[in-house]
Amino acid sequence: MSHPRISFTNRWMFERVMLDEEVCRQFIRCVLGIDAAHIEYLNAEQVLEPAIESRGVRMDVYVREGHRVYDIEMQAAAEPLLAHRFRYYQSSLDGATLVPGRDYDELPESFIVFLCAYDPFDQNLPLYTLERRCLEAPELSIDCKAHWLALNAHAWSALPQGTLRDLLHYTQNGSLGSDPLVRRIDKIVAEANSDRKWVDKVFYCVSTIEENDARRARILERQALKKGLAEGHAKGLEQGLAEGRAKGLKQGLAEGRAEGRAEGRAEGRAEGRAEGAREAEERYSALIAHLVSAQRFDDLAAIASNTERRSALFEEFGL
Repeated sequence: MSHPRISFTNRWMFERVMLDEEVCRQFIRCVLGIDAAHIEYLNAEQVLEPAIESRGVRMDVYVREGHRVYDIEMQAAAEPLLAHRFRYYQSSLDGATLVPGRDYDELPESFIVFLCAYDPFDQNLPLYTLERRCLEAPELSIDCKAHWLALNAHAWSALPQGTLRDLLHYTQNGSLGSDPLVRRIDKIVAEANSDRKWVDKVFYCVSTIEENDARRARILERQALKKGLAEGHAKGLEQGLAEGRAKGLKQGLAEGRAEGRAEGRAEGRAEGRAEGAREAEERYSALIAHLVSAQRFDDLAAIASNTERRSALFEEFGL
């Protein structure tokens, strides 16, 4: 059975490419500015034998050099809780590197890098460097030697000419360019695609990724529903106030202004809030069902915060 070409953004292809020590060293240099003399791979076996784990955390590229450890991840699909993933991977790194009985100062310096094929934080930045800070004293440096970085391939053009710009451009659309690192990566991708036995294993694993997609869909659905309920309550309150005023005025003419306003507002708030929340929830649920059925997970992620996109999708599905 023939398969389409596996791209660099495929997680197993990314792992295989990064198993090339020179590529891994150059990646670390261009992203972090660190010259790694010798790299020790801590997960090479799982890279060469693609498989879906039943438990634990699966790090794409987990390497060590000197007193530093690196976890380098490819994130091709939109992840609604990327910050939570950073936190989870950090705990896994620390738990794996600090031997029981050792002191905290023996924790190695760690770097977690997510190479994203989308904008993970919607700020149109090519690089997000996430460090700990104190809200009360932003100038205070909390140097715990744990560093989180997210690369946004969509914003490659915002970078100056150089290896990182070309790497993000290649990640976004496969544009080769002339950079030696990108050309070396593309050569490994081509060689890996000619390894049909390995390719078959990758596609078998890809077929099971639907479970991860379903997990993302559940998270997005809960977020969208929560957003819809909040908007429904707000709309219901607004309508309730308007209807309450109108009804209160009408009753006030017959029974007295004071009693009419109080009674009308109370009844209007209750009726308006309930009706608004119910209509909004039904409308959101219908939209979510359409998007999940169509596997449009990017749109599912967008409706929670992008009001224009949400309105366009309501119109598209006639809701």
